[in-house]
Amino acid sequence: MVPDKTRIAWIDFAKGFVMILVVLGHVTVYGGDANKFVCVFHMPFFFITSGFLLNLNKWGGAENYKNFVSKLIKRLLLPYYLANFLWYPFLVVKEHFFGHLLKIIFYSSPIESFLGIFIGKPILLPLGPLWFLPCLLIAEIIFIKLYNRLAKMSAEIFVLAIIFAAYTGLILSRLGYLPLGLNVALVSQVFLLVGVLIRRYNFVERIDLKICGLLILTLTCAFQLNKHVDMSAAVFGDPLLFYSGAVAGTLIVMKLSSLIAGGKIFSLISDCGRQSVMILILHPLIIELFYNIFVRNKLCTLLEIYTEPLLILCMTALGVLIPLVIAENFGRLPILKYFCA
Repeated sequence: MVPDKTRIAWIDFAKGFVMILVVLGHVTVYGGDANKFVCVFHMPFFFITSGFLLNLNKWGGAENYKNFVSKLIKRLLLPYYLANFLWYPFLVVKEHFFGHLLKIIFYSSPIESFLGIFIGKPILLPLGPLWFLPCLLIAEIIFIKLYNRLAKMSAEIFVLAIIFAAYTGLILSRLGYLPLGLNVALVSQVFLLVGVLIRRYNFVERIDLKICGLLILTLTCAFQLNKHVDMSAAVFGDPLLFYSGAVAGTLIVMKLSSLIAGGKIFSLISDCGRQSVMILILHPLIIELFYNIFVRNKLCTLLEIYTEPLLILCMTALGVLIPLVIAENFGRLPILKYFCA
C-alpha cells in the first residue's frame, strides 16, 4: 500500500503500538497488573490522539459542522454498525451450538445482544470492544459544538466548559455506562483538549529528560495508587490520578514514537496504526477462536491462558497480525473497505 504523505508517521507508529497494547489488554483481561497498567492510558491515548489530529481550522465554524458530522459517521458509526450486525447472526449460532468459553466477546441473550447494538453498552454488544467508536463520535461532536459556540467568545470560557462537561461525565458515571458512552464521551472532553494543546504548542518536541522523568513518576503513581481503570465500564477511580496517569502515559508513548524512525518494525507497527479499526473489529474473534481451540482440545488450561507469557505473546501477535494481513491484502473488497484505511 502506498503511504499517505499527509499522515504523521510517528503518530501512526504510536497508534499501532497502543493498538497492540489494547489487544494485549484483552488477552490478559484477567491478568492482574499487566492489564491494570495498560488500562491506565491505552484508551485515553486514542481520545488524546483524536484531539491532536482534529483540524479546528478546517472543521471549526457552524458552516462546516454538517460536513464534520458526516465524516465522523462514515469513519466511526458505519464500521460500528456494519461489524456488529454482520457478526450478530454468527454469534447467536455459535452460542447456541457451541456455547461460550471466554468473556472477550460478551454475550447475554439474542434479544439483549441485538438491542445492545443500539444501546452501545460493551457488555451487551456482539463485539464489545467496538463501544469506543460511537463514544469517540459523540465526544468529537460535543467538542466541536462547544468550540463553535464558545471559543470565539473566550478561550477561558471554552476551557471551563470542557472541564464542566468532564465533571458532569464523572457524576453521570456513578450510574454506570450510559447509552453509546455519553458519560465517557463527556469525561473524554479533557483528553480531546489536551490533544489539541499538545499539537498547538509542540509539546512532544519540548519533552526533555527531566520532563520525561516526571511523566514516568506520574504514570507510576497513577498505576500504583488508583484503582483498575476501565473506561468501557465507566470506572475511573480517583479523577486526578485517572487524568494525570492517562496524559503522562500518552505523552511518553508520543515522545518515544517521535524518536523512532525507519526500519521494518517501525513500518509494521505504523501499519497497525493505520489499520487500527480492522484490528479493533477482528482481534476479539481471533483470540476467542484460538482460545476455544486450545482449551476445548485440552492443549492448555484457562489459568495458563491468562498467565503463560509465551501463550499471551502468541495470542497478541495473532490478534494483531491476522487483521493486518486481511486489511492489507483484501481491504478494497466490498464491506471490508469500510473497515480499512
